Amino acid sequence: MRFFKPEVQRVINVVAIGAAVGAVLLPVTWGYRRGQEARAWRETACAYRLREAVRQTNSMLTVGSGADACATLSRLGLDIAP
Repeated sequence: MRFFKPEVQRVINVVAIGAAVGAVLLPVTWGYRRGQEARAWRETACAYRLREAVRQTNSMLTVGSGADACATLSRLGLDIAP
């Protein structure tokens, strides 16, 4: 028993499939973006912590340009708690 014409049924099926795909992709892309933002904020926090560590010490620390601030802090034993 069919309620709709075949053309209308096809459109309904396409819309339903599109909604199902969107219901899966939207949360996945949102989570991926939030993870990127969290990594960027962590890197910023590490850079500030490293800047404070350098300011509080009398010795000169050489940090290469573009170096990973979190890795440098880890090498120095000044990790930021997760």
